Amino acid sequence: MRREEVRQIVRAQFYQSLAEQGRGLASLSEEELEALTTALADALFAVLEQLEEEESQAHYRAGGSPAAATVPARPPVTEEEEEEEVLLWSGKPYLSIGTRYELTNQRLRVIRGLLGRSIEEIELVRVRDTSAKQNMTERALNIGDITVVSNDPKQPELVLHNVKDPLEVREQIRRAVLAEQKRRGLRYREEM
Repeated sequence: MRREEVRQIVRAQFYQSLAEQGRGLASLSEEELEALTTALADALFAVLEQLEEEESQAHYRAGGSPAAATVPARPPVTEEEEEEEVLLWSGKPYLSIGTRYELTNQRLRVIRGLLGRSIEEIELVRVRDTSAKQNMTERALNIGDITVVSNDPKQPELVLHNVKDPLEVREQIRRAVLAEQKRRGLRYREEM
C-alpha cells in the first residue's frame, strides 16, 4: 500500500468517525484539517514500518540466523550437513508498506501482508537469470525493478518492484546464486 493510499484511508476514517460521533471541528480550517489527517496518516505509516521491521528482526533472532554481508565459500553439502540460512539482504518497495523482500544464502522471498501473510519464494539453485530495469524517473530516484527468471514451474518469473539500488541488489542476487550452486556442487548447463 502506498503512502498516499494510507493518507486517503486515514482521512476518510477520520471524517467518518467524527460524523458517527456527531462531532465537528469547526474551529479548524479545511487546510488545517488536511494537515492534521496527513500527519496522522504519516504517523501511522511510521508505526507500521517499525512494527514490520521489529517482526522481521524477531523472525531471524528466533530462527537463529544472524544477518551477514557475504556468503561463505564451502564444499558441497551432504544430506547430513545442512548449512544454516543467513539473511544477506532485506528491502522494501519504495514508498510502500506490507511488502518485504528478503535474500538469504538459500532463497529469495517476497513477503506480503500486514495482518495476514503471504510468502512467495524461489530457491536460489533454481534461478536461471536476473535483470534490472529503470526508467528515467526511477534512475533519478535510484530505484527500479528486478526480474528473476527461474526453473520453478509454478513461478518461472518473479519481479521485485521499486527496489532501492536495483543494480547492486541484482548483483547480490547473482553472487548468492553462484555461491549456492557451488555449495551444492551444481554446474551450469544450457538447455536447448
